[in-house]
Order: sequence, then C-alpha cells, then structure tokens
Amino acid sequence: MATHSGISVLHPSLSNLDRSLRYYQKSPIDPDSWVSVVTQDFHLIVEAVEWKNLFPHRTTPYSLLDVGCGTGRFPEILSTDLPGSLHIYYDMCDPSQYCLNSCQQTLRAPFYSRKAWRTTLEHAEKTWTPGSYDVAWAIQSLHCLNHETLHDSLRRFISAIHPTRGTACIFLGKRDSFLSQIHQLFFRQIPFSAPQPYVSAESVLTMLDQLGATTLIRELDCIHTISIWEDRLLEQYLQQCVMDATPLPKWREIGRLRTFLDSFRHGDYYHFPNLGWIMLSVPG
Repeated sequence: MATHSGISVLHPSLSNLDRSLRYYQKSPIDPDSWVSVVTQDFHLIVEAVEWKNLFPHRTTPYSLLDVGCGTGRFPEILSTDLPGSLHIYYDMCDPSQYCLNSCQQTLRAPFYSRKAWRTTLEHAEKTWTPGSYDVAWAIQSLHCLNHETLHDSLRRFISAIHPTRGTACIFLGKRDSFLSQIHQLFFRQIPFSAPQPYVSAESVLTMLDQLGATTLIRELDCIHTISIWEDRLLEQYLQQCVMDATPLPKWREIGRLRTFLDSFRHGDYYHFPNLGWIMLSVPG
C-alpha cells in the first residue's frame, strides 16, 4: 500500500490492466450502481448505429465477438432493438471470471452464448480464429490496454473479423473525458506509482489508421449524473473510474480532488461529461 496526500492505494505499482483484474471481482464492485449511472451511454450507442444494417436478415447464424464483455448490460439493451428471428452466436472474452459468468447469464435472444475465454485482448493471440466474425465489438473496454502494445492489440482485434464482410465496433471515451481526467488526477496524488493514462478514443483511431482500416466516427455526448445526496453512489462511481477502493471522505480531504469534483456540480447534481467516439471500422 502506498500513501500520499491522505490517499492509500492498494497495489500502487500495478498497471491499469492488473489493477482492473484485482478490482473487477464480485466482492469489491457493485455493478448495479455503476450501471444505474452509465446505462444512458448504452442507449446512446444503440441509437447511434444502424444495427439492422450490421445484422440484416439472413437464414444462417451470425458470429459475434465481444472483447471485454463486462457484465453484459450492453447486449441486454441492444437485444430489444434487434429482430428475434436473428440467431447470433456470441463469443466473449474478459479477464474477470465474474464478468464472464454475469454476461453469459444476461444474454438473451437473438444472442446465444457460445464461447467464453478468460483472457485479455493483449494475450489473445491464439484464442479465436482470425477472420471468423461478422461483428466484433469492444464497448468501453479498451482503456486499460498497454500503450506500448496498442498497435498489436488492435491488429488482433481487427483481424478477428471477416476481411470482406466484417465490421469492428469500438466505443471509448476521448482524452478529455471525465473518466480519463479523474484517473490521472487521482494518481497524480501518488506520483511515484502513477499508472499510464487510460487509452483514449483518439489513440485508438490513430492506430486504426496505421493499420489501414477505414473508420466511421460519431461523437456521443455521454453525461453521468449523480445527486449530491447520494454519497454512496458517488463513491462507487469514483472508485470504479479509478479502480481503487479509496472511500469518498478521503477524496474530499484532498483539495485538488475536491475542487475538481465540485467544478462539475450544478445545483443538487453532479454532471460528469464523458464525450466518447463510436467507431465502426472495416479492414483496409
């Protein structure tokens, strides 16, 4: 444990990915609290994409890969927007067994769970067959990737889809999103152990361009709203943003953190802006 400016951080020297592995287990997280704040993001994504164009009616099943599936809230919401006549085989990977189990239990028609791998995109070189998926998506799940290996990770992701009919879908926050800013500011209080910044949508787009992919972008204005009276919800939200269990009173003891959070307060609510890009890519 490292302590600086009143903040005690468990496993401070870990990378973002390693810290996420420790954090995203059943005991420390409350997925219902997080989802209650970010569900609107998923609805915006559903509205931003013509999903019926990605999954036009056909008699043969589709194959889909979900990288960083989480607890499966996104496909649960999207399923109500897709025809029940579709049959979509759903493969998933996530470093958390708890998330894999939750996602499998959440899936409903037209999604049908097929394969689940406990791994990360960075370590999935021989996990799936390249070129075998009609659609692959990563919904707010790439921010913990290592910057040094981002090119290889995205090459692996793009190569998972069929070279002529496949589409890759990525949603990720921009560099100036609240999520990225609070992560950097929080760990700036313990500079000797600060992890890398989160991977941003801008960084991903740069790598996709280098890989020769053709990418369509749409910016989504995601705003996370929490009442000033909901201290526990605010605490859980902030903890999940930085993947650390530091309690809310400790946050408020630090002048820079308190001032930053207060800058997003409007009356009786905090409004945390998380501009993000939905990126649809096809191989070059």
